[in-house]
Formats: sequence, structure tokens, C-alpha cells
Amino acid sequence: MRSKVVMQAPAKINLYLEVGPRRQDGFHAVRTVLQTVDLCDMVEVEVADGGEGITMAVVGEAPAGEDNLCHRAASAFMEATRQRLGVEIRLTKFIPPAAGLGGGSADAAAVLRALNFFSGEALSRGDLLRTAASLGSDVPFFLVGGTALGEGRGERITPLTQAPPLAVVLANPGMGLSTSEVYARFDSLGEGEPPQQGPAELIEGLARGDAARIAPLLYNALQPAACDMSPQVAALLDEASRAGAAGALVSGSGPTVFLLAADDYEAEGLEKRMREAAPLVWRTNFRSAGVSPPQDA
Repeated sequence: MRSKVVMQAPAKINLYLEVGPRRQDGFHAVRTVLQTVDLCDMVEVEVADGGEGITMAVVGEAPAGEDNLCHRAASAFMEATRQRLGVEIRLTKFIPPAAGLGGGSADAAAVLRALNFFSGEALSRGDLLRTAASLGSDVPFFLVGGTALGEGRGERITPLTQAPPLAVVLANPGMGLSTSEVYARFDSLGEGEPPQQGPAELIEGLARGDAARIAPLLYNALQPAACDMSPQVAALLDEASRAGAAGALVSGSGPTVFLLAADDYEAEGLEKRMREAAPLVWRTNFRSAGVSPPQDA
């Protein structure tokens, strides 16, 4: 017998990202406000009774073998549950790699959620989150999704009051940035001073869905490093300012820049303007969930 589900794996943006000094384990302590958006990869997971092993097919820009986080997620799930499964994964990529949008982490979370569904919830919520954290700092967030606070190295997730489906435009310069290299540049540039109030006022504004109030509270400690490494990122931020966006910020380690809009009409205008400056542009909205619940396909 074979069972199959198709999962949506959404992108994320960092509305606030405070970065501390490098820790002894090589990671940086962070405090970040995360938000999923409606730009999604599609992850099809099929399990065969009595099968064994993992096979992958990829449509789009991503490795198809053991280096793919989807493959590693399936392996980690079987190790955590001590199950042997025959797993087939078909990944269709819409989120660009190395973009600061968490696409690979979302894909991995989708595989974990699907396999846990097939196994009758063999992993508790806590065990599932711990398995996710072993794969990457962002992976646990995508099991929760919506609006959330990330702490530690980003893996400790606290759900927040869900923001309304605010309009947002994503602009990517058609290149990737290595997260580790951006953090290294951050270390060399020195730490900036985060907002004294932290993300508290931003979190309050998100709950009210007030784009005008949120915009000046956006913060990303990695933005200077991303701009220093890529003049294209700085140019996108300049264009966003000229276009009149309510607010614009680099997402995560970049290079994607997101623009907040007051409404869908304004977002449409910003999308047209940013298409003149960037090869990859999407108009989307805040999303209230992480990887979508498994549905029989």
C-alpha cells in the first residue's frame, strides 16, 4: 500500500533580527520576529509499506541527493522513530536558494510533518521540534508558521498573535548569499546597536495589522553586512525607498528585500516598480500557517 501527501512549504521573512556575538558553538544568539508568506515550494511525499530507502526528484534549482534538506529530514525522522520506510520525495522549487527566505528549511519541515502524519504522530510535538532543530535553525519555525518569535540560534519558537494578511512584495537580485559568509562579514564589521525597546513595539503593531506603524520598527542587524557584500542589495533598498514603500528590509541574511505595502493596490504598484530593478519579484501576503497540514493526494 502506498500513501501520498502534497505539502505547501512557505517562505519566511524576518521582520526583526537582532544578532549577538558568536557563541562557543559557532552560532550567534539571535532574537527574531518571523513571518511566513504565501510564496511556497510544493513537496510531495509518498511512503510505501514494506519499502526502504529514500529517493528524490527535484524540479527547479536544488540538489536532488543526500545534500538536500528534504533527504536529510527523512533520514532524521527514521532515526528518531527507529522506523524503516520507503520514502519518495518530489520537490518543486519556487523559492530561490540562498535567498534569506528559508526555502530549504521549509521543505525539510514539510517532509517531517508528512512523515509524522503517516506514522500516526510517532513523534510528539517536542520531539518533532527537536528533530527539526537538528536540521537547521529555521526548520522548527516552519512547523509553527504564522507570526512567531525565534530565540537561541533561532530554533526556540514562541507563537505570537497572528498578524493580518498584510501585502508584501519580495525582490531578489537573481543571486544568492551564503548565510555563513554574511555572518562572518557581520562579525568583521562589528555589532550594531539594536533598538532599545527590542521587538516589543513591532509585535504590538503586527497584532493590530498597522503597516504604517510597523514600517519604522523593522530591523535587521545583518542588513549592513549583506549590503557590504552585495551592491545589488543596497540598490534594491534604495529603489524601494524611491518607490515609496511603507517599509523595506533585507530578509535574514539576504539578498531578498521585502517591501511592506498599506494595501493590495499599493503592493501592485510596488511590484511593477521593483520589476524594473530586480529579475525576481513576487507580490504576496502574510500567511497564518507554516507547512500545510497533510492532505490525501
